[in-house]
Amino acid sequence: MSVNVQCLKKDPAMTILFLSRLRDLLEQHLEEAKLSKGELNVVIADDQLLKRLNRKYRDKDAPTDVLSFSYLDSADQDSLTGDEFAVGDIYISIDRAVEQAKLSGHNLKRELALLAVHGLLHLLGYEHNGDDQTKKMREKERTIMDEFDKYLVGEQ
Repeated sequence: MSVNVQCLKKDPAMTILFLSRLRDLLEQHLEEAKLSKGELNVVIADDQLLKRLNRKYRDKDAPTDVLSFSYLDSADQDSLTGDEFAVGDIYISIDRAVEQAKLSGHNLKRELALLAVHGLLHLLGYEHNGDDQTKKMREKERTIMDEFDKYLVGEQ
């Protein structure tokens, strides 16, 4: 299993320890989803890149906080064994994360982790297209973030 985190736009909050804990969190949940041999890339970039990707792949000419690109067919997920395979890519806008952290009243590390978890859940098939789907996804996010918050204690 391999989770790679690449920072195209850096911020002091992205310490080696934080990035390591973020990787561990994502690896743990890939393993729980029976995708332990999967490869996941997380790219932390700026609004410009997210806007270009959003325009190209979603026909929306605006930046967004997180985009997920799955390389798995949902039918494949139950039969993946053997060598490593690509699960997908998650792109996070550091610019959106900074703004959203301020609006939410928590720190940037927590916001980055929340966006990464949100992106991962999309890769695992969660959606927020209806009330029931949104509720299920938000509950899973909350459970994972409660767990992750324990690791952030002392790093605030």
